[in-house]
Amino acid sequence: MSERLAGRQRDPAEALGLHRDVVSDYEGLDTARWTRPWSHRTVLVLTVAGALLAGFLLSAALRAGRTVALEQDVRRTELIGLIEERRAHTQRLSAQLEALRRDVDAAEAEAAAGVPALRARLAELEVAAGLTALRGPGLRVELADASGTCATGRTEDCQIQDTDLQLAVNALFAVGAEAVAVNGERVIATTAIRSAGRSVLVNYEVLASPYVIEAIGDPEGLRRRFAESAVASDFTVWKDVYGLGFSIQQADELTLPPYDGGLRLRVAAPAGEALP
Repeated sequence: MSERLAGRQRDPAEALGLHRDVVSDYEGLDTARWTRPWSHRTVLVLTVAGALLAGFLLSAALRAGRTVALEQDVRRTELIGLIEERRAHTQRLSAQLEALRRDVDAAEAEAAAGVPALRARLAELEVAAGLTALRGPGLRVELADASGTCATGRTEDCQIQDTDLQLAVNALFAVGAEAVAVNGERVIATTAIRSAGRSVLVNYEVLASPYVIEAIGDPEGLRRRFAESAVASDFTVWKDVYGLGFSIQQADELTLPPYDGGLRLRVAAPAGEALP
């Protein structure tokens, strides 16, 4: 007989390495007392205790969730109040800036009243700097986010980005635009076109799709040269592939507002000239 089969016939205690005298010590125990099934009263007590414990845990979880929700509501209210406070502060600063600008204009007009040449030169510089409104014929270019679900699954592929506006604005200036505005925001030498999350900022103002770029200049020349640019070629392709909105339209008359933001420029000179 093999050793594996012989092991089956050995005493279980010996198979576990226990001696007979050790096992015999437990022979006097009342095993019936240990194997007796639980009584109905014991089961009932344990059931009630388990239910109470589950109720306590559930109550604690609900109380903790309610506390977190209350804290979030308080924090949300504080943030809303802070946003409203900052918005009101910004509006006050804008009103103060506008008042100071009127004072500066009045002082400049008074200083140049007796010097017509100086006044004319000042007007020319204000036009070149984008500080006065301009009216004239030109070109209107519209860029828009795609409608519906993006075919590629990537949201950024179907939205106009800040770089798209930068390329379009630079291309319009390159083909001869005298002045450009995006959704009513005048583009000047210090204008920043950038993104903040999923929003596009121009002059630190949040804009939304569709983006209407207006450029003053020769309508026919602007349309022809811009349509031949690499930017227009790319958008023609992206219009078909991603569903982006893209259109070019000549305009007999456009009115571009003046730049009304703050100016941090301290020293500047026309291209090709040395700084003063």
